[in-house]
Amino acid sequence: MRQAHADDLHDIKAIIDNGREYLKQQGLNQWQMGYPNQDTIATDLELKQGYVLVVDETIAGYAAVIVGEDPVYGVIEAGQWQNDDKCYVTLHRFAMSNEFRGQKLAQRFMTAILSYFYAQNQRDFRIDTHPENFAMQAVITGNGFQKQGHVYIQEGEDHNIRWAYQLVL
Repeated sequence: MRQAHADDLHDIKAIIDNGREYLKQQGLNQWQMGYPNQDTIATDLELKQGYVLVVDETIAGYAAVIVGEDPVYGVIEAGQWQNDDKCYVTLHRFAMSNEFRGQKLAQRFMTAILSYFYAQNQRDFRIDTHPENFAMQAVITGNGFQKQGHVYIQEGEDHNIRWAYQLVL
């Protein structure tokens, strides 16, 4: 795993497009409204929030990792966060290349992200996903996250509900 660079944009966009198509094939509306797009990813890279999993010099996965308060997580329904901390690590736009899907690398990629930020004294991690994105839910819970309730996302997704998860180490 490493921080993504501007010259990774093309490969990352291809991975996001792979993810979008995979979700569509699963019958999910997640990522079907034009988000995330190239501008979203470019902003991640500019803010140094993009991370990639590299396998044999090929980018296999992408995630945006944001440290700090996420406005989407300000209101949680049908549950609550484990704490009121405002400084936490949020994982967004987590996707794997079709070439590497089914190899359990998503699990390892998320573990690597958690380990990297844990080494930087981060202890509170949050993530959300579509209620029917069972593959992503398995990766999330497989890394020890617990479902806390649900949140509503806005950007490009028509105010859709997402299951919200948290891991406090």
